[in-house]
Amino acid sequence: EFPLNVRPTVFMMSNPLVVPSREQVERGVAVVTAQDNRWLRCDLKTTSLLGNVLMRQLAVDHDAIETVMFRDGHLTEASASNVLIVRDGRVIAPPKDNLILPGITYDATLEVAKSVGVVLDVRAIPHAEAMAADEMWLSSSTKEVLAITTVDGKPFGGGKPGPVFRRVWEAFQKAKTGAAVPA
Repeated sequence: EFPLNVRPTVFMMSNPLVVPSREQVERGVAVVTAQDNRWLRCDLKTTSLLGNVLMRQLAVDHDAIETVMFRDGHLTEASASNVLIVRDGRVIAPPKDNLILPGITYDATLEVAKSVGVVLDVRAIPHAEAMAADEMWLSSSTKEVLAITTVDGKPFGGGKPGPVFRRVWEAFQKAKTGAAVPA
Protein backbone atom coordinates (compact mmCIF):
# COMPACT_ATOMS: atom_id res chain seq x y z
CA GLU A 1 0.00 0.00 0.00
CA PHE A 2 1.05 3.60 -0.46
CA PRO A 3 2.34 5.10 2.79
CA LEU A 4 0.40 8.05 4.19
CA ASN A 5 1.88 11.52 4.78
CA VAL A 6 5.07 10.90 2.84
CA ARG A 7 7.12 13.99 2.07
CA PRO A 8 7.71 14.35 -1.66
CA THR A 9 11.17 14.11 -3.10
CA VAL A 10 12.19 16.89 -5.43
CA PHE A 11 14.88 16.27 -8.00
CA MET A 12 16.03 18.80 -10.57
CA MET A 13 18.67 18.55 -13.23
CA SER A 14 19.80 20.90 -15.96
CA ASN A 15 21.89 20.34 -19.08
CA PRO A 16 22.51 22.43 -22.17
CA LEU A 17 19.95 21.76 -24.89
CA VAL A 18 21.74 20.30 -27.88
CA VAL A 19 19.59 20.45 -31.02
CA PRO A 20 20.33 18.60 -34.27
CA SER A 21 23.33 19.86 -36.21
CA ARG A 22 22.98 21.30 -39.69
CA GLU A 23 24.68 18.16 -41.02
CA GLN A 24 22.10 15.91 -39.31
CA VAL A 25 19.26 17.95 -40.80
CA GLU A 26 20.83 17.92 -44.28
CA ARG A 27 21.98 14.29 -44.35
CA GLY A 28 19.65 12.56 -41.90
CA VAL A 29 20.67 10.18 -39.14
CA ALA A 30 21.23 6.49 -38.49
CA VAL A 31 19.07 4.28 -36.28
CA VAL A 32 19.04 0.64 -35.31
CA THR A 33 15.92 -1.43 -34.76
CA ALA A 34 15.02 -3.73 -31.88
CA GLN A 35 12.17 -5.63 -30.32
CA ASP A 36 10.30 -3.40 -27.86
CA ASN A 37 10.58 -5.47 -24.69
CA ARG A 38 9.76 -2.70 -22.23
CA TRP A 39 6.84 -2.88 -19.83
CA LEU A 40 3.28 -2.14 -21.03
CA ARG A 41 2.99 1.35 -19.48
CA CYS A 42 5.35 3.24 -21.77
CA ASP A 43 2.93 6.19 -21.63
CA LEU A 44 4.13 6.99 -18.08
CA LYS A 45 7.14 9.24 -17.69
CA THR A 46 8.87 7.90 -14.63
CA THR A 47 12.29 8.04 -13.05
CA SER A 48 12.88 4.37 -13.84
CA LEU A 49 12.99 4.14 -17.61
CA LEU A 50 15.68 1.46 -17.63
CA GLY A 51 14.27 -0.15 -20.80
CA ASN A 52 14.63 3.14 -22.66
CA VAL A 53 18.14 3.66 -21.31
CA LEU A 54 19.18 0.19 -22.50
CA MET A 55 17.69 0.86 -25.95
CA ARG A 56 19.53 4.18 -26.16
CA GLN A 57 22.77 2.39 -25.27
CA LEU A 58 22.09 -0.15 -28.02
CA ALA A 59 21.99 2.76 -30.48
CA VAL A 60 25.24 4.21 -29.13
CA ASP A 61 26.90 0.80 -29.37
CA HIS A 62 26.02 0.74 -33.10
CA ASP A 63 27.02 4.35 -33.91
CA ALA A 64 23.37 5.32 -34.29
CA ILE A 65 21.38 8.18 -32.82
CA GLU A 66 18.34 6.12 -31.75
CA THR A 67 16.82 2.66 -31.48
CA VAL A 68 13.50 2.32 -33.30
CA MET A 69 11.35 -0.30 -31.58
CA PHE A 70 8.70 -2.76 -32.72
CA ARG A 71 6.29 -4.73 -30.52
CA ASP A 72 4.12 -7.57 -31.76
CA GLY A 73 5.00 -6.67 -35.34
CA HIS A 74 4.12 -2.96 -35.06
CA LEU A 75 6.13 0.25 -34.76
CA THR A 76 5.99 1.78 -31.28
CA GLU A 77 8.62 4.48 -30.76
CA ALA A 78 12.34 5.05 -30.32
CA SER A 79 14.26 5.05 -27.05
CA ALA A 80 13.75 8.80 -26.52
CA SER A 81 11.74 9.91 -29.57
CA ASN A 82 8.50 9.30 -31.37
CA VAL A 83 8.76 7.77 -34.86
CA LEU A 84 6.65 8.72 -37.87
CA ILE A 85 6.72 7.42 -41.42
CA VAL A 86 5.75 8.86 -44.80
CA ARG A 87 4.07 6.81 -47.54
CA ASP A 88 2.78 8.33 -50.74
CA GLY A 89 3.07 11.84 -49.28
CA ARG A 90 1.05 10.99 -46.14
CA VAL A 91 2.49 11.20 -42.63
CA ILE A 92 1.57 8.09 -40.64
CA ALA A 93 2.09 7.98 -36.88
CA PRO A 94 1.45 5.29 -34.28
CA PRO A 95 -1.50 6.12 -32.03
CA LYS A 96 -0.93 7.55 -28.58
CA ASP A 97 -1.65 4.64 -26.27
CA ASN A 98 0.08 2.79 -23.46
CA LEU A 99 2.90 1.66 -25.78
CA ILE A 100 4.38 5.10 -26.47
CA LEU A 101 5.21 8.15 -24.40
CA PRO A 102 3.14 10.90 -25.97
CA GLY A 103 5.31 13.93 -26.45
CA ILE A 104 4.47 17.55 -27.11
CA THR A 105 6.73 17.40 -30.16
CA TYR A 106 4.69 14.46 -31.52
CA ASP A 107 1.61 16.69 -31.41
CA ALA A 108 3.52 19.69 -32.76
CA THR A 109 4.92 17.68 -35.68
CA LEU A 110 1.46 16.48 -36.68
CA GLU A 111 0.06 19.99 -36.29
CA VAL A 112 2.81 21.54 -38.42
CA ALA A 113 2.48 18.83 -41.09
CA LYS A 114 -1.26 19.44 -41.27
CA SER A 115 -0.68 23.21 -41.50
CA VAL A 116 1.31 22.74 -44.72
CA GLY A 117 -1.29 20.48 -46.28
CA VAL A 118 0.17 17.07 -45.51
CA VAL A 119 -2.45 14.37 -44.99
CA LEU A 120 -2.16 12.63 -41.60
CA ASP A 121 -3.00 9.09 -40.65
CA VAL A 122 -2.72 7.98 -37.01
CA ARG A 123 -2.91 4.20 -36.78
CA ALA A 124 -0.92 1.06 -36.02
CA ILE A 125 2.01 0.67 -38.41
CA PRO A 126 3.08 -2.90 -39.27
CA HIS A 127 6.82 -3.58 -39.31
CA ALA A 128 6.83 -4.32 -43.05
CA GLU A 129 5.08 -1.04 -43.83
CA ALA A 130 7.49 0.96 -41.68
CA MET A 131 10.51 -0.64 -43.31
CA ALA A 132 9.11 0.00 -46.81
CA ALA A 133 8.17 3.63 -46.10
CA ASP A 134 9.29 6.46 -48.35
CA GLU A 135 10.57 8.39 -45.32
CA MET A 136 10.97 7.81 -41.60
CA TRP A 137 11.40 10.55 -38.98
CA LEU A 138 12.26 11.01 -35.34
CA SER A 139 10.36 13.59 -33.32
CA SER A 140 11.29 14.78 -29.83
CA SER A 141 12.07 17.91 -27.86
CA THR A 142 15.80 17.48 -28.42
CA LYS A 143 15.64 16.23 -32.01
CA GLU A 144 12.69 18.37 -33.13
CA VAL A 145 11.94 16.62 -36.45
CA LEU A 146 14.80 14.65 -37.94
CA ALA A 147 14.95 12.37 -40.99
CA ILE A 148 16.20 8.82 -40.67
CA THR A 149 18.40 7.90 -43.64
CA THR A 150 20.14 4.75 -42.37
CA VAL A 151 18.45 1.79 -40.68
CA ASP A 152 20.49 -1.08 -39.29
CA GLY A 153 23.51 0.06 -41.30
CA LYS A 154 21.68 0.23 -44.64
CA PRO A 155 20.49 3.32 -46.55
CA PHE A 156 16.82 4.10 -46.02
CA GLY A 157 14.48 6.23 -48.13
CA GLY A 158 17.09 6.79 -50.80
CA GLY A 159 19.73 7.58 -48.18
CA LYS A 160 18.75 11.26 -47.90
CA PRO A 161 15.97 13.28 -46.27
CA GLY A 162 12.82 13.22 -48.39
CA PRO A 163 10.67 16.05 -49.74
CA VAL A 164 7.91 15.75 -47.13
CA PHE A 165 10.50 15.95 -44.36
CA ARG A 166 12.04 19.09 -45.91
CA ARG A 167 8.65 20.77 -46.13
CA VAL A 168 7.65 19.89 -42.57
CA TRP A 169 11.09 20.70 -41.13
CA GLU A 170 11.05 24.19 -42.68
CA ALA A 171 7.52 24.80 -41.38
CA PHE A 172 8.56 23.48 -37.96
CA GLN A 173 11.42 26.00 -37.82
CA LYS A 174 9.06 28.84 -38.73
CA ALA A 175 6.53 27.68 -36.15
CA LYS A 176 9.25 27.72 -33.45
CA THR A 177 9.93 31.38 -34.14
CA GLY A 178 6.25 32.28 -34.39
CA ALA A 179 6.51 33.07 -38.10
CA ALA A 180 3.49 32.36 -40.24
CA VAL A 181 3.57 28.93 -41.82
CA PRO A 182 2.42 28.94 -45.46
CA ALA A 183 -0.21 26.35 -46.35
